Amino acid sequence: MANKKVLVVDDDAINRKLIIKILEKKGFEAVEASNGVEALTTLNTNNDIDIILLDIVMPVMNGIEFLKQIRTDSKYMDIPVIILTTDDTKKEETLTYGANDIIIKPVSPVNLLEKMEKFI
Repeated sequence: MANKKVLVVDDDAINRKLIIKILEKKGFEAVEASNGVEALTTLNTNNDIDIILLDIVMPVMNGIEFLKQIRTDSKYMDIPVIILTTDDTKKEETLTYGANDIIIKPVSPVNLLEKMEKFI
């Protein structure tokens, strides 16, 4: 899985840094965004994103709005998306809109890497 590029989208900078640290230890390249609008801009400038780790509750554009948008765009519809959230009541909704899986925070590094391995 080394050399794969991961987009980490979360409005909490500490959460982003923790996830990125886990990923970089395993040889991933990580790019980050603090909301859905930033994530869309990042996708448009990085054509080689292999997987997206996405928070749901964010300002400007939340994770579900972001998910709806990328799943209707042929350029991004096949990129795997794993939701990272504290809100387990959103599982059905995120899966309905095209998320591939969901992890409830706090994120276990082992669980995260195992789930990512299924999709990339």
